[in-house]
Amino acid sequence: MGSGTIYKRGNSWCVGFVVNGRRVRETVGPNKRIAERVLSLRMTQVLENRYFPPNRQLGRMPFKDFAQMYLEREGALLKSIRTERNRVLAWAREFGSRSLGQITREEIEAWRRNKMTKCRPATINRALSRLRRMFSLGVEWELLEESPMAGIRFVRENNARTRYLSLQECQRLIASCIAPHIRAMVTVALHSGMRLGEILNLRLYDLDFAAGFILVRESKNGESRHVPMDAILSALFRSYPRRLGTDLVFSSSSGGRIVDVRTGFRNACKRAGLIDLHFHDLRHTFASQFVMAGGDLYILKEILGHKSLAMTTRYSHLSPTYKIRAIDRMNTLWAGVKPQASTSEMLPDDSSVTPASHATYQDRSQPLTPATDAALSI
Repeated sequence: MGSGTIYKRGNSWCVGFVVNGRRVRETVGPNKRIAERVLSLRMTQVLENRYFPPNRQLGRMPFKDFAQMYLEREGALLKSIRTERNRVLAWAREFGSRSLGQITREEIEAWRRNKMTKCRPATINRALSRLRRMFSLGVEWELLEESPMAGIRFVRENNARTRYLSLQECQRLIASCIAPHIRAMVTVALHSGMRLGEILNLRLYDLDFAAGFILVRESKNGESRHVPMDAILSALFRSYPRRLGTDLVFSSSSGGRIVDVRTGFRNACKRAGLIDLHFHDLRHTFASQFVMAGGDLYILKEILGHKSLAMTTRYSHLSPTYKIRAIDRMNTLWAGVKPQASTSEMLPDDSSVTPASHATYQDRSQPLTPATDAALSI
């Protein structure tokens, strides 16, 4: 950390020292002895983790109070309010009443290393992402001089999950859903590829039976999209009971948004004998079955609401048997093709050959041997 320095700039004495890897300079005045005392005081504050920037005393707010302020100001703007609120409260428990300015990059990195032995990379990254947003707003709201999240790397994720269901497994899962709303939502996910949050947010006026589309107003990428409604979904939505006092397609007994879906879905998976299945895997299943049925990837991209085709190909996992059948179709396609004319028969006349390229066609009149002709045939 060093002992700090005293130096003179113009007619004033200044002190310089390092806090959390950052160089701090402070102008004291014309008296050198006072500057020495200020430096001694600042070094003591740094060693005891009590130093705060002299301008506006930034960073003194307790983190738990800051977390409450964050939820009050930003809570309504969060996409998944319940999930993100739990992440904010988890960080509030982690840092408690400690001041914002006392939280360092080193301890956040230590938290990350500790969680890597207990949690999945995606779980760690979502928590870090929420904390980064909080600190960024703390700087913007002039509660903190700089964010301790600067330079922290997230954990590398492996999102190449290939779990999807066969059509027989889909039917078994639907039949294993006892609760009507769970069965309906599973059916919607399998036939549309919609995310669980999008299904739970569906309103009655989002269903366009005349055009045959479902309007997804709030997608993950922030844009709306239209999802085709097949005959099964059309019949399901027309017959599904509507609750008075709410326009939600799927609502709780009080008319509000359904909170718990995991329990019913997990029980249905157990009854169907399906292991390691997440609700999001139903989206994988839709994409995979769509492609295996000959669906176009560009159309699938629009249905799923992806911004890039690379994201779509991640979901279109083709089964090995489907690939084998594709090769068989190629074999059948090429089986009846007759050998094409040899290259020499397709060369231009002498009149179209320039002197510079004449050497290239010198072998035009040379007959092909049987071996050469066989090599060119398919």
